[in-house]
Order: sequence, then structure tokens, then C-alpha cells
Amino acid sequence: MIKLEHQFLFQIVMAVGNGTDLQPMLQSSLSVMMRKLGCNIGAVVRSTNGTLKIVHCIPYHIKNSKAVLSISQHSMAESPASRQPFMIKTSGHTLMAFILPDYGMMVLGKAGPIFSKQVLGALTQIADKLATACIACEQAQAVKEAQQKAQLLLDSTAEGIYGVDASGNCTFVNQAALHILGYKGADNLIGKNLHSLIHHSYADATPYPENKCLIHQSFISHEKIHGNDEVFWHRSGNPIPVEYWLYPIIHDNQVTGAVTTFFDISERKATDDTIKHLAFYDLLTGLPNRRLLMDRLKLALVASKRSGQDGALLFIDLDNFKTLNDTLGHDIGDLLLQMVAHRLESCVRECDTVARLGGDEFVVMLEDLSKKDLEAAAQTKAVCEKILVSLNQPYQLGTHEYTSTASIGATLIKDHQQSLEEVLKQADIAMYQAKKSGRNTLRFFDQAMMDFINTRATLEGNLHKALDNHQFHLYYQIQVNDLHQPLGAEALIRWLSPEFGLVSPDQFIPLAEESGLILPIGKWVLESVCLQLKAWEKNAITRDLVLSVNVSVKQFLQDNFVEQVRSIVQHHAINPKLLKLELTESLLLESIEDSIATMNALKEINVQFSLDDFGTGYSSLQYLKRLPLNQLKIDQSFVHDLATDTNDRAIVRTIIAMAHSLNLSVIAEGVETEEQRQFLLDNGCELYQGYLFSKPVPIEKFEALLKVKLNAADVVKKTK
Repeated sequence: MIKLEHQFLFQIVMAVGNGTDLQPMLQSSLSVMMRKLGCNIGAVVRSTNGTLKIVHCIPYHIKNSKAVLSISQHSMAESPASRQPFMIKTSGHTLMAFILPDYGMMVLGKAGPIFSKQVLGALTQIADKLATACIACEQAQAVKEAQQKAQLLLDSTAEGIYGVDASGNCTFVNQAALHILGYKGADNLIGKNLHSLIHHSYADATPYPENKCLIHQSFISHEKIHGNDEVFWHRSGNPIPVEYWLYPIIHDNQVTGAVTTFFDISERKATDDTIKHLAFYDLLTGLPNRRLLMDRLKLALVASKRSGQDGALLFIDLDNFKTLNDTLGHDIGDLLLQMVAHRLESCVRECDTVARLGGDEFVVMLEDLSKKDLEAAAQTKAVCEKILVSLNQPYQLGTHEYTSTASIGATLIKDHQQSLEEVLKQADIAMYQAKKSGRNTLRFFDQAMMDFINTRATLEGNLHKALDNHQFHLYYQIQVNDLHQPLGAEALIRWLSPEFGLVSPDQFIPLAEESGLILPIGKWVLESVCLQLKAWEKNAITRDLVLSVNVSVKQFLQDNFVEQVRSIVQHHAINPKLLKLELTESLLLESIEDSIATMNALKEINVQFSLDDFGTGYSSLQYLKRLPLNQLKIDQSFVHDLATDTNDRAIVRTIIAMAHSLNLSVIAEGVETEEQRQFLLDNGCELYQGYLFSKPVPIEKFEALLKVKLNAADVVKKTK
């Protein structure tokens, strides 16, 4: 029987050794026992929390046998202490139940005599072994299933995961890690040192010693680590940017291994690089944009302060670029900008910066120039001249050959107290000076220029408040005839500023034109002049005086200008013949047909027109004869040198003759001497305006002046 027991045990051990599946083991064990012992019934019953279940049986039809479950239930209740087999006879069979300690029961049955005591003893011993084997199999199966579930969990995540032992050798790896690293199977990594396999070098391929590796350091410090910009190496030898987390496994204060999770951040880095490029570089040309330029300029100021060497900032604007865009299209314009960017980069050193601010505006920052300002300026000038020559070369823009020029403003970077915006502003101001100087040239910034710009900016700021604060006033300059009789006056606007005092129109009118304030200011002048004409109606001395008022280009070209004048005239109920609008030649030439239409519309309500500054523009006689003018006004630049300049005399004679031939009156402005007045009179000009008669004065002084002039005119008249 000992032999039989050993044979049974051998079969069981073989079954266990062949795998952890419990069913084949039980089938093998029962089959051997039933064959050797002549049994025709065999079953293994599992007891779980008091519930019995047949987990294997021969033949199959006894799987739900109440007799087997009944005897098992009875045996477990009666025999646990003695662990003796329990026998029951049923349906001609003798069933014998053997306790499987901590597991359940084994039931055997056969017809005929029951087992001998010797066999029962051996079977009891076998039951003990079988119970141990069953429990071991279930535990092994549970471990296997747990491992499978763990591996399934690991393989289901998109993050790469691997484990290492204390020596850094791989203990497990998931599918994501294999995929990221380029390996087909886990056998390629398990058991191998992962640092030497996937983490051996930095991003630039220089060796990464293991003792400096952050992962290795975590083994020493017993702390988890996080690397957000590290490199693992692909099986192909290419670097993979990764972000990873390492968690050391600590047992009895000793690191026994670690688990690392990681994922490929190539797309994220590519996206970051793209975002960075969009944030710091111009999309069209690839040059640094304003943001990156300002960063580099800040560093350049610091470097200049430390080294004592000057730098320079060049502001470059293409001449007439808008014309190219409008005629050939924006695609051709973009192509030119790309070519300009390339040429600018070829003109400077690697340490210098070429940036595009937008449109056709480029900036070049030169560094490491001379410590001496004059030498630094000379170096800057040399670079600018090189740039001008390069940009002047013809461009092949598709099928078009195009020649472009540029205007350059330059300023030295040497005052370390300056702000970045101040430096850029200085170069910008200098560039505009280059534009005003004829384009295709270089201009350096100077402080006098800056002071002028600052004053202009302050003046413009105050100008916005001047109308609302009633700071504008009208001055009147008298106009007389050859008998010194007052015929009217020109109303001239003056600005009495609390900060700047009396501001000349030459200073603020251009600002008003640029800012658009000329429209409300011009309307105020018209209102004030008509109001004054209405007031003069009550006085016999003033009721026939004509008031002239200058009209700006923007004001005259308004769509509603005719209606605006008509409304003001009607509102104040004045005689429109006493209102004279002075227009310049340049205004009329701005849009000649529209100008003629506007003048004709106003002529219908009897408003008069005088062509101001005549002779300084380029009036076409073809248009001049079509204009509904009342008067030509000889510009003071021709009157000033009548005594000495024969050319001015000839021009004045021509203007007077032209006015007479067109049946127009003619008046000369800027008359300051009796000699000038006499020459004008001798040549047929009988109307005058100038300092010889009076400067522009406020209304109170003007009205007092009228009385004096009228008395003087009476004397002259009586004399004649």
C-alpha cells in the first residue's frame, strides 16, 4: 500500500508540476485511484464558508448527487476531530468519504466489499497530500490570475511602465513601454540593465554616467523622483523625449527595486516648439518678432553696461511698399518681405539680430561695437550703407522685376538708463527723418529731435481739450483798398493754452489736421465768423465788411460740407456775400472735380471764394477758368522781396494780369512797407493785407482800429 500511496503522490505531483490548473490534477488523481482500487464512483467536494460543491467527479452524472453531498456534509460534521473516513451504503454502492483538511472531501465508491483498514489508512494519508496539493494549486492559480490581471492592467495603459530590481535589472515591462522603446517582446528587456540599454546618454548623445542618473539617485535617497524633460533611447538609436516618475520599493529600509512610469512627449515638445516659434518669431519671414527683439534688447543693454561697448538699433522701413501691395497684390508683397529679410540677415554678423515688427518695418540690433561713440557711429553707418546697397538691388518677384529702396533710422545703445521703448522710439523717429529727407537714406537720432517730438506729443494731448475748454480765439487782420478804406478782414484762429501760452497756428494746425480735430475746430471757426458778421449788421461802420476764413482740405472734402455751411449761414441769418472762404491750390487739386462741384453748390447761396497763396502751387489754367472764384490772393513770399527781386516782381505782375483777365479781384498779403504797396498799386493791385496796416488783433482792438482807419481813409479821400 505504501507503493500505492507513492504512486498516487507521484501522479499528483506530476499533475501539479504540469501547471496550476486544478481540474487536470483532480482528474488524474481520481482516475488513478479508481483504476487501482476498482472504484466506479469518485468525487472531490470543495467546502467554502460551509457551502459544498462537487468540483470534479467520475462519472459526470454524479456531479449533482445528493448522496455524495449528503455523505460529505455528514462526514465533515462528524469526523473533523478524528479525521476518520465515513462510510455509507446507497443503491448497492458503498461510498467512503475522506476529509481533505482545510479544503473539503474526497468521496470514493464501489460495489462489493469495502476497503481494508490498510487501504483506508493509506487513502487517509493520500487525502492529506491531496488537500495540500489542491490548496497549493488554488493559490498558484490565484497568483497566476492576479499576475494576468496585473499584466492586463499594465498593458491597458498608454504610459510605459517597467520595474527594476536593486541592481537596475528589468523585472517586468508593459506593452506601452515596449512600443515606445521599439522592442517586440518583454524578453528583450527583462533581466537586463535598463540604464545601459535605454538611458545611457544625454539628449546630445554625450555619455550619461549611472552615478549621475536621477533614477540612480532615487535608490540612494529612497525618494520618488519626477523628470519632466529627460531622454530615453529607442532601440533604433534615436532619442525619445520623455516625462517619467520613479517610485522606489523599500523593504526593511532597503531599496529592493523600483517602478518607473513614463510617456513619450515628442508631440508635446513639437507643439511647445511651435507655440514658442509663433510667440517669438514672425510667421512670414521666420525672423524674431517684437517680443523676442525686446528680450534681446534688454540683454544687450545689460551686456553693454558690463562691457562698456556700444550697440546700435536700426529701424528700417521700405519705401513705397503700399504701392507694391496695391498694384501687384499681397502675395507679391509677402515675397518681397521674405527676400528683404534674407538680405538683411546677410548684411550682419551672427551676434546681431534682425527682427520684423510687422508690415514693412524691420529692426536690426548691432552689438559689440566700439566703446567710443564716434567709432561706434561709424561702424553703424558702414552697416547701414551695406544694407542700403543690398536692398537697392533688383528683386525678381515671380514674373516681375522690382527695385525697392529703404529709409533707415539709427540710434546708439549707450545710455543704460534708457527704457527699451525709448531706444526703439528714437530709432523710429530717426527713420521718419530719413523719410522726410527724401527716402533711401540713413539718419541718426539726436536729442533735439527727441525734445521736439515730446513737445509735439504734449501739445497734441492738450489740443484735444482746447475746444471744450474754450481756449480758441479769433484774431482779425484788416484788409484795405488803395484809399486805406477797410473792406473786411481775415479771421485767424489763435490758441491761448494755459501751459504753452499763445500757440501759433503753424504749430497746432498741422497737429489738428493729422488728428482729425481740424473738423470740429473748422466748424467752430465758421460758426464764430458768422456770429461776428451777424453782430456787425447792427453797426453802419461794420455792416458791409467781408470776413475771410481759411478752410482745410479735410474740412472742405467732407461729404456734408455744403450742407454744413448752408445750415450755419441760415441759422445766423447773415448775408452770405459777406462770407469769403479761402482755399489753397493744393486743396483744390486734391480732388478737382469734387472741388468744383462743392464750390458751385456754395456759389448758389452767394458765398464768395478767394484762392489763397496763389502762385505757390501748380494750378492748371484749364481748371482755374472753371473755378467759380471771386478773388486771387498773392502769396506773401512774392511780396516780401518786391523791392529787390526782379523774379518776384515779374510773378506778381503776371498774377495781377491773370486776375484781371479772368475778371477776378486780386489782393496781396504780407504787405509791410509803403514801397511794396506802391509797386502793387502801380501794377493794378488795389487790395492789401499786412503789417503795414495792422497785425492780427482780437475783436476789441480790431473794432477800435476800424475807426482809426476810417478817419485816415477820409483824410486820404479828401486829399485826392
